[in-house]
Formats: sequence, structure tokens, C-alpha cells
Amino acid sequence: MLCMKGDEVKMKSGEIGTVIDTWGIARDWCKVKANDGQIIITMTENIESILKRNREKSRRKP
Repeated sequence: MLCMKGDEVKMKSGEIGTVIDTWGIARDWCKVKANDGQIIITMTENIESILKRNREKSRRKP
């Protein structure tokens, strides 16, 4: 699963949080800030689903 910064994710263990950092080439890792304030470092394999994707609005010049 491909996760990006700002995504709200649900992990297989049940925690819900926001991705604050990602890194890795062969194995992707994420740093997730859980709703209770904990910082969790996990592999993307442990993420069950993306609940909400952070989409920025385009910044076109008029």
C-alpha cells in the first residue's frame, strides 16, 4: 500500500492516526501520530486501509 504524508490511516492493530513521515525503498516505513498522541513507527504492510487522503487544492495563477 502506498501511503503519503497527511493520510489518515487505520492499522491492522486497530489504531487510527495521521502519517507524519515516510521513508524506505524496498520496504516502506511510516511514522504515524495516533489519535491519543503516541508516535508509532510501522511498515506499510501493517496498515489496513487509508481512511482519508490529504488532497491539496491546485494553486493556479489566474
